[in-house]
Amino acid sequence: MRKQSIEQQVSDELTTYFEQARQVKCPPGMKQGLYQKIGLGAGQQWFKPAMAFSMVAVLSLGLVWHNRQQAQLEQLAAAERDMQIAMHYMQKVSAKALEETNTHGIKPAIIVPVSKSMAQI
Repeated sequence: MRKQSIEQQVSDELTTYFEQARQVKCPPGMKQGLYQKIGLGAGQQWFKPAMAFSMVAVLSLGLVWHNRQQAQLEQLAAAERDMQIAMHYMQKVSAKALEETNTHGIKPAIIVPVSKSMAQI
């Protein structure tokens, strides 16, 4: 029981000490010396990190924009290739004569009216 009361007393003393230390403001001379030790000026403590962050933000936005543009260009190139293949296929199919098409199982009576109706269109 005595051991627990001593630990409680030490904990209470430390708590009050740190509460008092938080309330005391750092003197300007000590603050300036501290800034010099860590390499920051008192007036410029936010400027360098802000510049670094803005550079990183601008570069990352540039990379994102470039990647989006690249993806769009790749999609456009793929669509152009697909269109060229389709057009080439359509040209080959339309260049075939009606006799060259596979008519197995299709009666000539069906083929002729279909071709006449297509000619009218």
